Amino acid sequence: MKLENLFLDSVKAREFNRGQSAKIFKQIEETKKPIKVIKNSKEYMVIMEYEQYLNMLAIMNDGGLNEKI
Repeated sequence: MKLENLFLDSVKAREFNRGQSAKIFKQIEETKKPIKVIKNSKEYMVIMEYEQYLNMLAIMNDGGLNEKI
C-alpha cells in the first residue's frame, strides 16, 4: 500500500459517540484503508485493520527503524 493512499478519509470522534462505529469499521474493512480520527480539531488516532498493522510493524522492523517492537 502506498503512503499517499493511506489517510484519505477522516472521521470526527463524535461519530463514535453517536453510534456510527459499526459503519466506520465496515468502511475500513471494505476499502482496506485506515481512517484518521479527528478530536477537538486535531488528529487523534488512526484505525486500521489488524493485518495492516502487523504488516506496518514488519516493514518498520525490516527497515531497522525500530529494534524493539
